[in-house]
Amino acid sequence: MSRSLTASFALASLLVFSCGSSASPGGAESAPPGGGAPAPPPDDTRPETPPTLEGGLGAYPVEASTPTRGGTMTFTNVGAPGFWPRRIDRAAGDPACDYKDGTDTWGGRCCMKKQSSTSERLAPFDEEMTLILKAIDVKQVAVYQPSATDAARWGLVSAWDRRTKTGQNLGFTQGQNQEPASAGELQKSDCVWYLAQTSPFDCGDGRDYFCPDDPGVLRRGWTGSKLFVVLASMTFDDGEVASCNGGGSAHPGPWVALVASELIRDGGRKWNGACNCYSKTGSVGDGCGEINLFEVVMDDNVYSNREFASTGVRSYQAGHVGGNVCGTGCSRDAFAPDVELVDACQRTAYARGPEIAVGGASDGCPVWRRPVGDRYFTVLLDETTRTIQVAIVHPQNVPADAAPLLPSLPAAVTRATVDALVGLRLPEAQ
Repeated sequence: MSRSLTASFALASLLVFSCGSSASPGGAESAPPGGGAPAPPPDDTRPETPPTLEGGLGAYPVEASTPTRGGTMTFTNVGAPGFWPRRIDRAAGDPACDYKDGTDTWGGRCCMKKQSSTSERLAPFDEEMTLILKAIDVKQVAVYQPSATDAARWGLVSAWDRRTKTGQNLGFTQGQNQEPASAGELQKSDCVWYLAQTSPFDCGDGRDYFCPDDPGVLRRGWTGSKLFVVLASMTFDDGEVASCNGGGSAHPGPWVALVASELIRDGGRKWNGACNCYSKTGSVGDGCGEINLFEVVMDDNVYSNREFASTGVRSYQAGHVGGNVCGTGCSRDAFAPDVELVDACQRTAYARGPEIAVGGASDGCPVWRRPVGDRYFTVLLDETTRTIQVAIVHPQNVPADAAPLLPSLPAAVTRATVDALVGLRLPEAQ
């Protein structure tokens, strides 16, 4: 059985803890006549791209497993003019509260304005985004962004490696403080971890951003175009996953996501409240932007299956796109050992990576077979081509187009490599 996960994020909401809120800085971006890079408006407050880190991470020694053909889901036509509700710090009755002037879920003050964007280049995913990891064994994390001085180069701006355990412009947050060092063994509990830059988010810059008493999430996300690479494993015994709060049953379903940074600062780090940017309608996440990159749905119902993972994109542009599940009727053993990506509707393996047009057609109902062993989990958000591409690559079967990036994770890659990744459609036809 397959369905689009219009309600599955309620599950993820229950897994997120503590408090937090704010609005990601930045005005709308608009594309200049004739194309080219989007031009920021005069009051744009998006932070500059961080400087490239010296040296790359280098290849990590992975455990051998059955090589697979890999997979890509490529979301096209990403970005559109529109608005989302942004929480700001204004008194009751202030005319700036043009979307909501009332209280939040817990009875506190809630002022929200309509935050408009005229951009067609990834909006709202061109705003600050924060990486979320849960129930996953992490070995490396790398974040690349276009160079501010060289359009033909994307530099490594944030990184973490288990061999050193200390992040470079990258910290892990679970409680109230960002932790510069981590062992990466996040599969030992069902805690939700937020990964962001180490540079603080300044909500006292005169723009009335809501500022939570939550230093753990008052950190910058990554704006504009960005490429995330996570080397990790989803292979573990469910029974060994402990509950994060120490009580009740654990929820061992792995989860990798990108969310608008302001979302985790708006509603107590959970977006089922009544004062956050997640949704304009209170339903499908048609707000500030969230991507479930890899979510293993374990709700104890007909839609659940620990052996498959879902990918879905949510924003004001089209509500919910993708997010298929295979359900209790699917068996991983029905597919060949080298298969990573399957069509949940047809119950067949893809011969070529599917494309999903935001607001348009989709190549079937793509879902991931839960990997066994280490994989490179990647997501590329590219303003130039208006593309979001989510991929799984086996370390022992890196395609030629990805070889300049994997497994070495160098200090920089060329724009040509990024273009090659945008055009990659795994599995490649045999």
